[in-house]
Amino acid sequence: MKIEEIKTEPRLVSIIIPNYFMGKSGKLITDMDEALWFAGHCFERIKKYTTLPYELILVDDGSVVGQELLKEWADILITNKKNLGFAKACNKGIDAARGNWICVVNNDIFVWSGWLEALIKTFEDNENCGVAMPALMKQTKDGREALRFEQIDLSKNYLAYGKGAEFGSCFLMKKELVDRVKKMNNGKFYDENFHHFFGEDRRLWRQARQLGYETYRSHKVRVFHQGNVSVSKFPGRKKYTIPNREYLRRITKLEEEGEKLSEERKKQIREQVDIDYEKGLFSE
Repeated sequence: MKIEEIKTEPRLVSIIIPNYFMGKSGKLITDMDEALWFAGHCFERIKKYTTLPYELILVDDGSVVGQELLKEWADILITNKKNLGFAKACNKGIDAARGNWICVVNNDIFVWSGWLEALIKTFEDNENCGVAMPALMKQTKDGREALRFEQIDLSKNYLAYGKGAEFGSCFLMKKELVDRVKKMNNGKFYDENFHHFFGEDRRLWRQARQLGYETYRSHKVRVFHQGNVSVSKFPGRKKYTIPNREYLRRITKLEEEGEKLSEERKKQIREQVDIDYEKGLFSE
């Protein structure tokens, strides 16, 4: 389906953004919750620069502040009473999605004009594309400065597509592939054995390839990504990121050896990983 044909679709894209505001300032934004500051600009720019039909699905994953901002911008607002983590929050948003395309975005991403059209064009230009991701802005690494640019520099590698890309902070998929991935995970888009954050996207790229598709980074579009705005403030994050990495390694190895992992088997593997981590049996 061409861009010209899908402009008339009533719900072209479901944009899903999980949010966890802890009321903590940061190195860049020192006078308020840093994640909340980035989220406000993220939502505003999506509205300003998205010309194709879309719905904005915001997930409040147990935030202590910021509820009014989410209510202001959300077409659909999902509220978790406590923090469930990135994978579970995204899964709830995806289950509520009504679009023909699913776009997952971190709330510290800033977009510019034409961003969504360029991601969709990736599917038109690459027959086996399952997941389209943007390249990153080069002009600055500071979100405050990024907001001052009216246009993004696309001069480098403009015609290039990077095959085998892995960038989980902003990506687009067709709903039909999302549904196929969910069947692989017992009805869940992301494997919820990845606790809180890290690794669930890398599992997703592998599953897309198992289904015969490829991931692509488009250099026809660039976004700004601050990175770690929420994760850096999460207490004791290593006790999640390190076991998540080990869980991914173990299930990948077993699948490569030919084992078909049931949900129960994956839960057992995760439980064992957590036990081994507490015993100090694998390095950080």
